[in-house]
Amino acid sequence: MPRYFFHLTDGKQVLNNHKGVDLAGNAAARADAVVLAKNLKHGAVMPGFDWAGWFVAIVDGHGHKVDEVSIGDAR
Repeated sequence: MPRYFFHLTDGKQVLNNHKGVDLAGNAAARADAVVLAKNLKHGAVMPGFDWAGWFVAIVDGHGHKVDEVSIGDAR
C-alpha cells in the first residue's frame, strides 16, 4: 500500500508531516485530505489558527505532489 504525507502550506510556510499514512491510492489520499482540511477549518485540529490561504498538499512516498486541497474552501 502506498504511503502519503499531508503537508500544510500557504505557499511560503510549510508544516511538514513526516509520519505519513498508508492508503489504497490517490483517491483515498484525497478523501483523507478533504477530511483533514474540514477538521482544520472548523477548529477540530489546531483550534484558533487562521487557515485562510492554506492548503493540504498531498505528497506520495516518492516525494511527488499528488494533489492539494484548499483548507479555506473545505465544507
